[in-house]
Amino acid sequence: MTTPSTPLSRRRFIQGSAIAAGAGAMAACTTASPPAPRGSGSLTPLAVPTPTPSPTDSPDSLDSWAPLPLELAGLRLIARQDGRRLLLHTVGGDVSFWSGVTLGTTTPGHLPGHASATRVDYRRWLPMMAKLGIRVIRLTTLHPSFFYTELRAYNIAHPTAPLYLLQGIDVPDNDLLAAKGLFDPALTERASNEVVAVAAALHGDLQRRAGSAGPTGVTGTWDADVSEWTVGVVFGSRWVPEQLERTDTGNRKAGAVTGRYVTSTADASPSERWLAARLDELATELARRGTSAPLAVGSTPELDPLAHPQQPEAPANAASIDPGHIRATAAWPAGGFAAVEAYPYKPLFLFHEPDLGTEDPYRAYLKLLSTSLGDLPLLITSFGVSSALGSGGKGTNDRGQGHHTEPDAMKQNADMLRMFASIGLAGGMLPGWHDDWSASTWNTSERYAKVPPARRVLFHDPLTSDQWTGLVAHDPLRVGKRVVHEASADYLRRITFDHDASWAYLTLYFQGRVTSPVELGFSILGGGGLRFPGGSGDPIFDVAVRMVPTMSTTVVFIRSALDPIRLDGLPRGWWPSPERGGWNTQQLVLNRTYLVPGATTPVPPSFLDIGTLILGSWWDETAADYNSLATWHMARASAQDPAILRFRLPWSMLALADPSARSALVPTTSGPTMTAIKSMNVTVESSTPGSPVTFPLSWPRWERASYTERVKSGADSISTALAEVSRRLPAETAGPSRSSGAGSPTQS
Repeated sequence: MTTPSTPLSRRRFIQGSAIAAGAGAMAACTTASPPAPRGSGSLTPLAVPTPTPSPTDSPDSLDSWAPLPLELAGLRLIARQDGRRLLLHTVGGDVSFWSGVTLGTTTPGHLPGHASATRVDYRRWLPMMAKLGIRVIRLTTLHPSFFYTELRAYNIAHPTAPLYLLQGIDVPDNDLLAAKGLFDPALTERASNEVVAVAAALHGDLQRRAGSAGPTGVTGTWDADVSEWTVGVVFGSRWVPEQLERTDTGNRKAGAVTGRYVTSTADASPSERWLAARLDELATELARRGTSAPLAVGSTPELDPLAHPQQPEAPANAASIDPGHIRATAAWPAGGFAAVEAYPYKPLFLFHEPDLGTEDPYRAYLKLLSTSLGDLPLLITSFGVSSALGSGGKGTNDRGQGHHTEPDAMKQNADMLRMFASIGLAGGMLPGWHDDWSASTWNTSERYAKVPPARRVLFHDPLTSDQWTGLVAHDPLRVGKRVVHEASADYLRRITFDHDASWAYLTLYFQGRVTSPVELGFSILGGGGLRFPGGSGDPIFDVAVRMVPTMSTTVVFIRSALDPIRLDGLPRGWWPSPERGGWNTQQLVLNRTYLVPGATTPVPPSFLDIGTLILGSWWDETAADYNSLATWHMARASAQDPAILRFRLPWSMLALADPSARSALVPTTSGPTMTAIKSMNVTVESSTPGSPVTFPLSWPRWERASYTERVKSGADSISTALAEVSRRLPAETAGPSRSSGAGSPTQS
C-alpha cells in the first residue's frame, strides 16, 4: 500500500470515487446476484458476479459515507479517538456513534468456529447488510481471504456507501491454565503471530499455508487491501478469569511496557502489561504499513475495573482488565477505546447491586462503566437478545436472553442501540448477522453432552437461545408432509407428520368441532411409562401433550424420570415435584440457586415454562395471529367444516438428544445417557368415535444440514434505529480535534 504524503481533499476523493463507481457499474451490467442458499449447507460454488451499485449510494457529498482519509503523525487513518468519542471521518461528516453487526464464519452443519462461509455467502450478505442500514461489520477473528476480497470489491463498487470493518483478533486458547498464564512462551508466540497475520491480512499481504493457520484454521493468500475501510482492531474478547489470575500471581515482576505506540501504566497488572505488549506489536505492524486505527482489548463485565461486592460468582472477581492501564502514545494518532461485550441478562451483579437502582440496572451499569473509564470511549462489541423459544436467563427490564418473538427481539435490540447513544457510548454491535446452529447455551448443553460434535451441528435447537441471535434466520428445510393415519369413517379422519432439523410437525384433521380435550402420548423408550395426564390410557407414555379446547391451552409434559432439568446442576430439593400422576410440565432452568455475598438466604432458582405451548400461526408473517414462537394452532371451524389442530414440537421436548440419529436422552444421577430408537409410537385420545388412534412414527436419519435463509420478521426496527443513531457531525465542522501530541490534521 502506498501512503500519500499529503491527505486527500474532499474534491479529489469524490473524483476518484466517481471513476471507481463508473467502472464498477459498467462491470456489473451483465451479471446477476447469487441466489439465497436452499438445500444443503454445503452449497455448490457459483460463478461470483461483480457487485452491482446499490440504491444506498448517494451522489450528494453531504450524504456520502465515503471515507475521508487523514494523515497524522505520519500515518494514514480514517478513524480516531476524540476524547470519549470515536470518530469515523467520512466525506459527509464525522460519524460519532458506530453501529453494526458481528459476522461469524460458521454456517449450519459445521463445528463451532469452523470457517465454512463461502465466497458466495459473503457476496450475498454484503448487499443485504447495506440494505438493512448496517455500516460496520465486526469480525471476532480472521476470516478467509475471499471475505476481504469481496469487501473490497463491494466498497469499490459502492464508494459513497461502503461497509466498514471492525476487525477482531482471536487469541489461541491452548494452554489457558499454563503455569505462567498469558506469559507462557508458546501462548505468547501464537498470540504475537496472530497479531502479525491480521495486520498483514488487512493490508493484503498475508500468505498462510497448512501448518501455520490460526484459530480458525484458514489458509490462503490475503491480497485485498481493506485498510482504507478499517475503523479499528480489537484484541481478544472473552478472557478466562482464572487465566488472568494465574498470570497476575505468577508474573509479579513482569516489566512495564514502554512501546513506541502503546504503553502500560505504573499500576497495570501483569495481565494488562502482557496485553499492552500485544497492542504495541499490533500498532507496530500497522504503522510499518503506514496506517493507524483505534485499538482495544476486548473484555466482558466480569472483568471490568469496578468493584462488584454483590457478585455471587467469586471467580468473576478474581481478576480484571482496566483499559485505562493500557495507553496509546502521541505517536499513535488513532488512539484507543474500551471494547466490552455486555448483555442485559448477565452477570448476576446486575440484579443485586443497590447502586444500579431498579429502573434500568443495565443502563445504569453501562453509564457507570463509561464514567469509570475517564477519557476512553466505550464501545459495546456485542449485546442483544435472542428470538429462540428457549432462554438462558432472565434480563433487566424484560430483556431476557431468549423467549422473544422475532419482532420483539428486533425491537429490544433497536431500543438498546438507542439507549447506548443516549448515554454517550461510542457505539454498539449487534450479536450476530445470522443464526448459529453450532452455538451452545449453559442450560441445554448437558442435554447434548453425549452427542458427537459432528452430529450436534446437524440440528437447530429452539430451546438453545444462543443459536437464534442473528438478524438472518437459517431455517431448516422441512422434509415433506406424509400421512401417518387415515380413517375417513372416524371423527379423527387424518393425521400428517412432517419434520425438519428443529421441529416435529403433527396435524390432526377432524370431521367437525373439537370440544373435549385432545391428548397425544409418545412412547419413546418402549419400557414402562405413564398414563395420559388426563388419567386414561395405558401406562406406556414418556411424553404427552394435552390440549383443552374450552380453555385454548396446550401443555407438554415429560415423565419425571426423563426430565432433563435434573442435568442442570440444581440441588435435588429444587427438582420440580411430579404432578398429574408422575408428569412434569416441561421447563428450562434460568438460574441455579446462589448466595449473594452478605446474604444468608440463597436466591432460589427460576424457571421458564416451555411446556405451555404458544397459540398462533408460524408459517405466515402476514397473518393476524402470526407468532414466530407459536407451537400450536387451532382452526375454529363451523359445525359443517372440519377442525384442524397443528402442533410444532421441538425435538428436544420429545426427549431426543440427537434427532438426526434418532437418539433419545435418558438423564441419570451420574449424567445423561443415550438410547437409540427405531421409531416411536404415538397415541391420540380425543373422546370421539374411533378414538384412541395409535400409529408408529419414524423418520430417516440425516447427515447434512439443509436450510434456507431469510431476514427475520421485524428487522425494519433495526434499520430504523441504525439510521437514528448513526450520528454525523456537520461536514463543515467535522474532523478530529487537535489533541496534544497527536499532531495536527492536514486535511485540505
